[in-house]
Amino acid sequence: MDFVEEVCSDNTVRQYIKGKFLGKGGFAKCYEFSFGEQLYASKIIGKSTLTRSRTRQKLMSEIKIHKSLQHQNIVGFHKYFEDDENVYILLELCTNQTLNELLKRRKRLTELEVQCYLMQILKALSYLHKHKVIHRDLKLGNLFLSDKMEIKLGDFGLASQLEFEGERKHTICGTPNYIAPEILESKYGHSFEVDIWSFGVIAYTLLIGKPPFETNDVKKTYRRIKMNAYQFPEHIIISDEAKSLISQILVIDPSKRLTLDEIKNHEFFKGLIPELLPLSTLTCPPSSQFIRLYQKQQSQSIHRLENTQNHIQNAKQFLQYRSMDRLQFLEQNENCLNQNYVIQEPQIIVKKWVDYSSKYGLGYLLDNQQCGIYFNDSSKMLMLNQDKYIYVDRNGDEIEGSLEYQEMLKKNTIMIHFRSYLLLDEKVKENYQFESQRIYVKKWMKSKHAMIFRLSNKTVQVIFNDQTQVILSQNLKVVTYIDKESMKQSYILSKAFESDNIQMVKRLKYTKQIISQMIWKSKIQRKTSDIAQIEKPQSKPLQDRINTLTSINQLNIQCSTSRLKNSLHNK
Repeated sequence: MDFVEEVCSDNTVRQYIKGKFLGKGGFAKCYEFSFGEQLYASKIIGKSTLTRSRTRQKLMSEIKIHKSLQHQNIVGFHKYFEDDENVYILLELCTNQTLNELLKRRKRLTELEVQCYLMQILKALSYLHKHKVIHRDLKLGNLFLSDKMEIKLGDFGLASQLEFEGERKHTICGTPNYIAPEILESKYGHSFEVDIWSFGVIAYTLLIGKPPFETNDVKKTYRRIKMNAYQFPEHIIISDEAKSLISQILVIDPSKRLTLDEIKNHEFFKGLIPELLPLSTLTCPPSSQFIRLYQKQQSQSIHRLENTQNHIQNAKQFLQYRSMDRLQFLEQNENCLNQNYVIQEPQIIVKKWVDYSSKYGLGYLLDNQQCGIYFNDSSKMLMLNQDKYIYVDRNGDEIEGSLEYQEMLKKNTIMIHFRSYLLLDEKVKENYQFESQRIYVKKWMKSKHAMIFRLSNKTVQVIFNDQTQVILSQNLKVVTYIDKESMKQSYILSKAFESDNIQMVKRLKYTKQIISQMIWKSKIQRKTSDIAQIEKPQSKPLQDRINTLTSINQLNIQCSTSRLKNSLHNK
């Protein structure tokens, strides 16, 4: 456990526990710090990187600006201190990462979600510009999500505060995909409008799934920005209001862009918009039922205001909404909003496999970059790192060793060949830190329609021939469905069968039947094993029982297969 000490003004020492690594950027690294029950995000800047006067001035400017800001949609600044090696900036901890990670998981967001996030960003920008601060690095990676799903704008390393009305800045700075054309030209300087341009890029990116000017070459990206060369993909459907908003923001001439007030009053924001979204939207889109609540409410008359205070009190436990007189409607539908979707922790699952059971067994690659083999003799092997492995024998006993371990030489050689093949097209990270969890394939089965894996952590993964997947985890209480576009949705299993996602329900029923077959086979194997231990004089009648049980098993499997074939006929 690492500690960092702060010498306070009264010469007392405050000791912080340095926790998990949160990320890095520029010259800084970010870690979780704790003091008692208080948690912070600590930005750590090594003094060795502050040798130049210009760099020190930029850091002090960042601290001065951020320290002066207090707003619910801006990352809170707590304090800063230093020791012999580093400068530490203690900030509000945002536990749900950033919009950048959210978009990587979700690919694209619904318009309702985008409206919700953009409204919060608008509030943060309005506050900044009112205090004469230009952020100049507005992007998904600097938009954090709190535990309440509030947007928090952070990282003021490139921010600048104007000293007088009409002042123009001339520093070329920003992130390539989000940088405004006037910053690139730099002839006439830039001002608050650069943040509005970046706001437009963010709106486009959340709706479409990638930035409007993105290319694989920075110079080419800059040329596209200067020419304002972007388009809306035909295969992605967004509303005319969304296109109108973006088109009126991404304008070369800063003076002709929409102002913040004009953006707030744009048609895109005229509907009913939640101030906060459910936690479930971190991993899956709002349900169609959730979205319909807004569409339905939009056409209804506004609720009376007499009971507004009661509605607000109840709604604090759920979601807060822009209009207080709409709270009752949403509070009454709380169960509808949350009963289906759940937050699913990152899962370790099978990413790819090779079936060589005709000779050795099944090799597989997990998505944490660990390789394993399920051998034909039911033993298992999992690579922990470059030369260490665990071996699980048929009795379930684990042995940890290295690839030079002579007694396992043959299986080690097979593992090396499997691993080389499975990692052939993979980008293996240098100095990759392998998971401490020892998760391996405990059982596997191949059917006409899918590959089924049961992992040692009790996760069941079914990969269908069309690349859709059903994953049962948390002791089969949570189901995650991955569609053909690799979009994930996680449900409470008891509610998943009620989903309006027909394709998922069909595959879930198939999964349920497959698991029943696997359980039945397991029982037969256990009974067979028990019977084999009984004395020989009793073996003939007992063998008859085994044959009977086996016949019943085969009959059940045949019946199940027949039913499954019919149920998946239109798959």
